[in-house]
Amino acid sequence: MFEYGYSQEDITPHRGIGLCGYLNPRYNKGAHDRLLLKAVVFKDGDGIAALVEYDLCLMPATLSTRLSDAVAKALPALAGKTVFAATHTHTGPYTHGLFTDDCTDAAYLDEVIQKTVIALRNAQLGLAPAELAATTTQCGSLAFCRRFRMKNGVTLTNPGKLNPDVVAPTGEIDPLIPILAIRQEGAIRLLIVNISNHADTVGGDFVSADWPGRMEREIQYRLGEDIPVISLTAPQGNINHFNIATDADQTNYAEACRIGKGYAAAVLSALYSLRKVDFQGVSIQKSVFEGPYLTVTDEEYAEAKATYEKYKDASMAPGRDFTSEDIAKGTPYAKKYFAQALMECRDKLPAEKRYEEVSVIKFGDAVALVTLPGEPFVEVTRQIRAESPFKVTMVVALAMDAIGYMGMPEDYGNGGYETLPGPGKPSKYLGQELVRQARALL
Repeated sequence: MFEYGYSQEDITPHRGIGLCGYLNPRYNKGAHDRLLLKAVVFKDGDGIAALVEYDLCLMPATLSTRLSDAVAKALPALAGKTVFAATHTHTGPYTHGLFTDDCTDAAYLDEVIQKTVIALRNAQLGLAPAELAATTTQCGSLAFCRRFRMKNGVTLTNPGKLNPDVVAPTGEIDPLIPILAIRQEGAIRLLIVNISNHADTVGGDFVSADWPGRMEREIQYRLGEDIPVISLTAPQGNINHFNIATDADQTNYAEACRIGKGYAAAVLSALYSLRKVDFQGVSIQKSVFEGPYLTVTDEEYAEAKATYEKYKDASMAPGRDFTSEDIAKGTPYAKKYFAQALMECRDKLPAEKRYEEVSVIKFGDAVALVTLPGEPFVEVTRQIRAESPFKVTMVVALAMDAIGYMGMPEDYGNGGYETLPGPGKPSKYLGQELVRQARALL
């Protein structure tokens, strides 16, 4: 008999906490809307699996390990059976040092861990008979490939609005939106949607769950019930919401509301196509494997050193964010920053090997949730989905580690922010390895 339980906790941070998502630290001055962690437990007979999603930018291995240890101690039935993932909002607290000195707040992370255990315990206590339903829909108007081939032959990320030197995007988006619904007593009690887009619309220094939070609020408003919506971020490493064919301002809270309402409309329009999923057994399978680091050649190192020496005195203007648009424009500070990052690929190469995890939560042989670390490109999703034997396959990024961007080998070496070298960045072959690991588990 299939059972499910759900619980959530508020993790909106205090004023003054560092906000993660851009290349410089920002400090919280308030909140547009609250941040949540959402915990769901699935059970069928002896099989059990759990998923916790956080309105946070990243889920680093340091945090997921602490979460796993806390769950194993407090809730033994969920030990090794739980996956942790982030929505990737760029206006949530730091979970580890990204692009800057460590701005994490230890007390805040302790609270997140405590609230995770509370939510999972309540979800486990709330297990009750339920029905799983599924469908798919599409939305192709809110996401865009953010990597472009330019007239000079190089690739640029976010080249700027109405840039006349753009030739074409280097890839396509993933418009498919798989939807799962949990029904109890004939009514929908939970929606799980899988959308490929960056949660990077708000900017500034006010906390926000970004468009996933606004999508949930719009769905609840339209349905007239506070039905929780878990928005699992599909691989989106080369995707965002910027339409460079317009000069519209797309970095503000109103944009988060617009995109949230757009995705809500797509999801709501598909609810009548939900169909019950008949299956037997819930299980979770995991694969842990080495995630090698990106390496640089002697020539690349020498060139980066010369660039760094040329721009070593460059600095950012005070009071403004260091964003990917600075990188696209090739500002002196951006050149210095990434020249130093390339050199650190060698100078600060970790001595220890790094290990990553791919997990698959299976609902019989009908539905699968594949969880991946970091931010893979959408091509990873396409390959996994194309080879999956399951009728519905969700591919979830930003789970269990914040390893960085992962494209295919052909995406490297011609420019673009995501594939620039940096300390700790993954090998250009790791995207392919994610596909292999997922294929084997499926």
